[in-house]
Amino acid sequence: MNGLAGRVIIVTLACLSWLYAPTVQSASAPSSTHTATPAPQQGALYRVSDGARSIYLFGTIHVGQPDFYPLEPRIMRALEAAPALALELDPERQGVMQVAVQRHGLLPGGQRFTDILPPALAQRTEAALRQAGLPLDPLQHFRPWMLAITLTVQAYEAAGFQTALAVDNHLAGVMRRRGRPVIELESAEQQLALLGGLNQADEQQFLADTVDDLDDAEGNRKLKELVGAWRHADQAALQRALDEMRQEDSFANRFALKVLLEGRNPGLADGIAKLLGQHDKAVAAVGILHLIGPQGIPALLRQKGLVVEQIY
Repeated sequence: MNGLAGRVIIVTLACLSWLYAPTVQSASAPSSTHTATPAPQQGALYRVSDGARSIYLFGTIHVGQPDFYPLEPRIMRALEAAPALALELDPERQGVMQVAVQRHGLLPGGQRFTDILPPALAQRTEAALRQAGLPLDPLQHFRPWMLAITLTVQAYEAAGFQTALAVDNHLAGVMRRRGRPVIELESAEQQLALLGGLNQADEQQFLADTVDDLDDAEGNRKLKELVGAWRHADQAALQRALDEMRQEDSFANRFALKVLLEGRNPGLADGIAKLLGQHDKAVAAVGILHLIGPQGIPALLRQKGLVVEQIY
């Protein structure tokens, strides 16, 4: 798996829920009450129990397409009965997210990316932004990692995957229309601090790899395969994606696995266990790759002594 495929996993499937929040009001998924062709199994669905209470745990994807909806009936029935929904981030807390972006995603002291990047990389970045149809002026103060993420998001938007139709957005909208709360398992500050903590060499490498791989057809194919794996609850395909990341010794893959996935899973598991202690029949929904493998959230919940049943 090469650079683009690795980045798409990071942004689309693994985490970084804040990416969809600024566009949460710009598009909406079809109503979940629509009763066309029944939806297939999507993502992954678990029931977690402590013997007295139980909650559902659902694996999401942080982009969407209109034909993702309506979601599979079992997760929708779980939402109908749920007193609360827990997500990595609440997509309506845009002000908080924008503050975190300003703190971690912008260069200090009015610097421009052309001031800090090697000249060749700065020129390639400007060319990539123009080719993607992105305006240079609003992005000139972005840190290199933020430019890399912006280019990646634009790439999968161009491939037809919309952040505004993210599954997390849809779930939150369903709950809010019913007047029920959305709880955050993390914060925008926590998520962006992970990227904001990159050293100069690492974030420049991240940007350089992104610019190199923007036109990679193999990466686009991998993206579609991974979205397809979510669409059909193909756990084996998702496990293969993680296995390929471990086999490729690149900065992007190491960062995704050790920091964005495995590094966050214990905290997310703690939040889900706390949710179980407070609410019966609640729903927790996190990026699908957080649920895969021996270091995934279901395995960590079992280590806490909870009963975790995979429904699909």
